[in-house]
Amino acid sequence: MSEVINRQELDKKRNEWRRKSWSIPDLRGGKTNWFVLVKNLIILVGENKANDLNTIPNILEINQLLPWREYMPFLKGIGLVSNQAGVLCLTEKGNEFLNNLTKKQLANIINEKIRLFGEVLNLIALEPATVEQVNKSICKDYDLKWNHLSNIRRRMDWLEVLDLIQEIGNRKWKVTDNGIKVLNEWDLIPSEILEPMDFDLNELEISAPPEDIAILLNNLMVSPELHNKRSTYNIWAPSPNRIENLRIIVQYATEKITRNKFFDFICKEFNLKLSSVESMLPFLKVAGFIEEVGRNIYVATATAKSWIETGNDLDFIRILHSHMRFVGEMIKYAENDIIRNDVYAQAKLYGLNQEKARWIAGFLIEAGLLEEPQYLHLKATPLGICFVSDLPLLNMEQLEKKEENNKDSGYLDNNFEDYLSIIANRLDNTSKNPNAEGKPVGVAFEESIAEMMTFMGFETKKIGGPGDTDVVVHWKDDNGKIITAIIDGKSKSGGQVSHGDISDVAIDTHKDKNSADYVAIVGPHFSGDTIINHARKKKFSLITVEQLIEVAKSTIKYGLSLQEISLIFQVPNGFSQLTETISTKQRELEIINNVIAKFYKEQEQLGALSPRDLFLLLRDTNVSPSLEELLNIFKTLSSEEVGILRAIDKNRLPENTMYLLYEVKKSVFKLRSLATVIEQSINY
Repeated sequence: MSEVINRQELDKKRNEWRRKSWSIPDLRGGKTNWFVLVKNLIILVGENKANDLNTIPNILEINQLLPWREYMPFLKGIGLVSNQAGVLCLTEKGNEFLNNLTKKQLANIINEKIRLFGEVLNLIALEPATVEQVNKSICKDYDLKWNHLSNIRRRMDWLEVLDLIQEIGNRKWKVTDNGIKVLNEWDLIPSEILEPMDFDLNELEISAPPEDIAILLNNLMVSPELHNKRSTYNIWAPSPNRIENLRIIVQYATEKITRNKFFDFICKEFNLKLSSVESMLPFLKVAGFIEEVGRNIYVATATAKSWIETGNDLDFIRILHSHMRFVGEMIKYAENDIIRNDVYAQAKLYGLNQEKARWIAGFLIEAGLLEEPQYLHLKATPLGICFVSDLPLLNMEQLEKKEENNKDSGYLDNNFEDYLSIIANRLDNTSKNPNAEGKPVGVAFEESIAEMMTFMGFETKKIGGPGDTDVVVHWKDDNGKIITAIIDGKSKSGGQVSHGDISDVAIDTHKDKNSADYVAIVGPHFSGDTIINHARKKKFSLITVEQLIEVAKSTIKYGLSLQEISLIFQVPNGFSQLTETISTKQRELEIINNVIAKFYKEQEQLGALSPRDLFLLLRDTNVSPSLEELLNIFKTLSSEEVGILRAIDKNRLPENTMYLLYEVKKSVFKLRSLATVIEQSINY
């Protein structure tokens, strides 16, 4: 019987450990004011005076205060408040503190939320110690590899603020009487719970997935090639409690809803900017939770609705795994304790960068399938090991064989148009939100520029950081010489880039550093004649996001070469030359359309047709092609690669050679299959 009790107690301790966080959220301001600040903030929230996050709270005891937005991460992080559409509301813990505004109560709340808070206090109670000594002991006991003292120092700062420890000289600290009292009440977590223990996986009961989700997984099981369609697109969801937040979002879309209403709800519910919501939409679509059923009309997918009905986090993970790479595979890889950097390295083999892998790990931790046994470590939980045993996983040998060149892409079903739509949306959103995706200023925009240039075929490198340009692109001219251009991205919340946003000295330095032939500045829009005239003088190409997206669309539609696309870097006439090139290609396609249509209409009556015949038949049409244009098109359509036209007598002059329209469907299918194979093989 005692063995059962010990086992239950261990399970309880482990669950408590998993529920806690590693880091105490940062609280702005000096630590001497921390308790007074938190106490008064909670009082104001309780009085419903935190309904505008951009305002500054009124606290007489403190002189220098910041807006509510700056204090919200701490208050939410330790569980005192929740954010309801931009209004802070007290949680159950927040109400408990409001009813007992003491340092002891706040200490209780922090201890319940943060790992190793009470345990650090217990170490100091055993023997007075310095910060370094406490750090050494805690790392030894809990097998941590903390390379700096900030983790321990933050805990000891709060222990001091809450009168649980005090300094006694020689940089040593000892426990106070208040500290002894709370230790007698706190239930601490011993390091032994981190030791591996025997676990019978048969004891775990995992509910079966709903029928829709089961079919999704079965399709992966019986058709392994579908793994190649699992996406590696960017992930973004409101934090914290991301699975729960996504459940709220999907729940709102269980019935058809317009884009505007859907976005408005998400913005208000989670206090997000519109650009952030727009950045999240592609993830919701590629991950199988939302689909577009009409122009700007969205609805939750059938599988997402099944998840909403069950409310089971495991069903969320099943859907995510079916549509995105390295979800179940991450659990499998972390069956044994492994450091995060090794997980990130493994993620690269599946086409994911570190940030995307971190997002997936976060979902798996929230679902109880991964745990953090120590700082910067991951390990599959018994539930995770049992759960992944029934998932169809991507075979690494198959991945390495078929997709060794497919690195960190975000495409949908190997379709150029779908992928372009996603990266164009991201480019537009990040150009107007410097802090998009929670990244440092401008970084997401720089990434999206690099993504777009890579999509169009340039050899691209994102650099960023101080002292260098944002993006460098290379291509070869007609003689095989490597040409280099640098791109400076300007993300502006107001949507306008002005002359004052550009530093000539910095750009010239970046140009010399990279031995660049061209310079381009990409932004949402450029305001005023000053910046335009100055850029022309300096031969800086100003490219709006809209222009860049249109060029990318033309690249798909007309098959532009890199030499043709690179005209965007040439000042002052590059864009006009590119426009003329696109117009020529567009006209060529229109003529081809008319030629094929005319063959279909006239061949039965007239038999074979010559370029001169088409010249006469089409001279009164809108395209009215010249004989020279028709000769070039007949040459293309009768080539071995296309083969739609077949010459039946080659002894006449080219303009009089007779052609028959030949096995059109066969030629179309051949070209389409060839394009599909190439498209599946390329690195977007």
